[in-house]
Amino acid sequence: MRRGLKLLAVFLFYLLNAWLVVSFSSLAGILTYPLIIILSVFFIAVFELQVPWKGFAEGAIFAAVPMGLVLAVLLLSGAITPGPIREDFSYYLLLGVFVQLLVSFGEELGFRAAIFQGLFDELGLWPAALLSAAGFAALHLPSMGIVGLGRQSDLIALGTIFLAGIVLALLYRYGGLLNAIAFHFVWNFIEYNLFELGPLEGAILVSKPGPDIITGGAFGPEASVVTLAVTALLIVAVWLYYNKVRKPANSLSAP
Repeated sequence: MRRGLKLLAVFLFYLLNAWLVVSFSSLAGILTYPLIIILSVFFIAVFELQVPWKGFAEGAIFAAVPMGLVLAVLLLSGAITPGPIREDFSYYLLLGVFVQLLVSFGEELGFRAAIFQGLFDELGLWPAALLSAAGFAALHLPSMGIVGLGRQSDLIALGTIFLAGIVLALLYRYGGLLNAIAFHFVWNFIEYNLFELGPLEGAILVSKPGPDIITGGAFGPEASVVTLAVTALLIVAVWLYYNKVRKPANSLSAP
């Protein structure tokens, strides 16, 4: 397929995803993510995109360690205080597993396996990573609107999600789709379902006496300058790990 046509197809697929997110934001778990999964699989099949499925553990570790670091900084600084564990905590953990599986599979199939892969085939690693990350961040604007962040928190959250999109692109490119899914799942599960740090109900209640710029306020740590800085460092850590510590054996080849 000619480059222009494939890039146009990727752009139209992104617009379709954007329409689904904006139109059905209140039904994300029930309707939006299942539809995105189905459409992504169809898109990948039609354009015969070569999607690597390997990996898992490295993505989970790359999510757990930095999110643990963020929590440690917030706890030690007094910005957040852990509260009691809910009596029905198992319900919230199980619900979190279900929700985050849908989110991680949906967004990674859509953004990494379809959009990033399509861009990568035509443009190479860094243009594809930057463009897909920008689109990934933009599609979180509806959820920011629902939470009602201020302009400063909006910009921080967009920056963090943009950088996280680059991390996910690198994890996918060097470690495979399951690597990116594992990162996405663990990252979200810790901050939203294990600890109640964002707009979802978690198993462990958390109070936030610190300022929103540090805690992330109602949106959670992704709107915190602490997470913004940690995610920027994570890009460097992931790239160094795969390119200096462990050479990629079967990573995607650049066009």
